[in-house]
Amino acid sequence: MSEPDTFTGPRSWVRRRAAAAVVAAAAAVVGLGVLSGTALAVSGGGYTPHQQGCRSGDADYATPDGSTYPGCHNLAVNVESGGTHQGRPDGNNTEYVQVGNDQAPNDPNSQGTPTPYSIGEPGSTGSPHAGCVAVNTDGTGGRPAPAGKPESPGTAEDSPYGCGNNPRGAGVEVNYDYYQYYCPIAGAVGLACEDTQPGHTSVEPDTGRHVAYRPLLQNGVLVYFGMDDNTDNGEHDGVGPYSARSRQNNNGAQNGPSDGGAIMVIIDPMGIYDRPSQTHPEGVANASAGSCADGICAEATTQQQTVYHGCGAADAHGQAPCDQGTPRNANVYDYAPGGSTANDPSVNSEPAGCNSGGAQTTSESACGPAGMDAYRSATPANENAEPGVQVYSDPDPQRSPAAPSPLWPTPAAYVGTCGVYFGSPATTGRLLGTEPVKVGGEQLTNQAGQVAIDPRPSAC
Repeated sequence: MSEPDTFTGPRSWVRRRAAAAVVAAAAAVVGLGVLSGTALAVSGGGYTPHQQGCRSGDADYATPDGSTYPGCHNLAVNVESGGTHQGRPDGNNTEYVQVGNDQAPNDPNSQGTPTPYSIGEPGSTGSPHAGCVAVNTDGTGGRPAPAGKPESPGTAEDSPYGCGNNPRGAGVEVNYDYYQYYCPIAGAVGLACEDTQPGHTSVEPDTGRHVAYRPLLQNGVLVYFGMDDNTDNGEHDGVGPYSARSRQNNNGAQNGPSDGGAIMVIIDPMGIYDRPSQTHPEGVANASAGSCADGICAEATTQQQTVYHGCGAADAHGQAPCDQGTPRNANVYDYAPGGSTANDPSVNSEPAGCNSGGAQTTSESACGPAGMDAYRSATPANENAEPGVQVYSDPDPQRSPAAPSPLWPTPAAYVGTCGVYFGSPATTGRLLGTEPVKVGGEQLTNQAGQVAIDPRPSAC
C-alpha cells in the first residue's frame, strides 16, 4: 500500500480530523447497536484466537467428541493495554482483567433450546457453566495454550492458559464450574446431569504490590469482547489439526473459527499526535464491531482493521504461499481486488461444499486436491475493513454460505472514508456488466460489476 493521504494546514487538519472522527465514530456506534442483538462471528471486530485464550485450530470441527482445548474460551472479555497490530489487539498487551467462558466440547447428545442459535440446557455439556475471572494490577499473565493434543472437559482450571495468576501484583484469579453444585442437587430431585465430570471452583488471591502502569501510558487502554459459535450448544465450525489429518490442507486456520467476532474500544491519549488519513482518521478514541454468520459479514469501524489473512498466513501447521500476482492488501467489500475477481476466490469461485461446517456438510472433493489452501494462496494476505460501515461476503474458505444465488456472494455495501461500494457479480454485475466503467478518469464500477466509487484507491 502507498503512504496514507494526509490533511495539510493546521486549522484544516484539526477541522477535518474532527469531522472524520465524528463520522467514523457515529458509524461504529450504529454498528454496535445493530450487532449487539446478533450472534457474533469471525472475520470482524478485532477477533483473534489469542484474545480468547485459544490456539489456531481450536475450533476444529473434527475434534473428537467430549474433548476441549484447555484455557480456550468461546466468550471473552479483556481489559488490557491498548497496543494494536493491523487494527487488532497486540499479542503482547498486558491484560489487567480477563473474563472467559470455557469452550464446550462436540457432543451430539447435548440438549439445547430449539432455536437457530441454540443455548445448551443446564446440565448439558453445551451449556455455558464453567470459566474464569482474573484481575491483577501487574497483569494477569494469562496466555493461549501451545499446540498439542486437546484435553478432556473440566481440566481448564488445572491449565496455566486462558485466565492467569500473577503473585507480583494485587488481584485474584477465580476458576468456576457451577455444575459442581448444580449436578448433585439436580440428581437429588431426579434431573440427570449429562456432564458427569464437572470442574471445581477455586479462588487464588494475589497480594503483590507491583502495578504495571507503563503499558497504559504508552498505549492507552483497550476493552475487548469476543465470542464465537462454540456458544451455539458446543458447535465447532473451524478447521485445524484433526481435519488436516484427513488431507484437507487446512493450515490457514490461524484466523480462528468460521463463526465468531468481536467488539473493541480503544482510548489512547498519545494518539493525539497521529496525523489523520483516510484509513486512520482518528487516533485518540476508536471502536469496531464486526460479525460473520454463514458467510455473511458486517463491520463498523473507525480505523482500518485487518479481518482476515489469506496467503502467507502461517500457523502451527504451515502456510499457504502467495500465488504470483496476488495483491498484498485488499478491502473486503471490493470483490475485484487488484482489478481482478481471481484475487477473491473464496467469494467468486469456491464451491459451497468446501467449508468447515462439519463432517456431514463438508466435502473434501469440493475443495479440490489442494484443499482450502489453494483458495488462500490466491487471496490477498490482508483483507481489510475500512473506516465506515460495510457488509460483505466472508473471504475465509472455511465459511459455510447459507444464502442462495443471487444473494451469494453477499451483495457488498460500504460507506466510509474510502468511498462507496455496492453490489456483487450476481446482482449489480448483471445490470452493469463486468467491464469497469470510468467517467472523467474516476472509477464508477469494477470488474465484479459492483458500483465502486473510490476517489483515491491508492490511499485505501
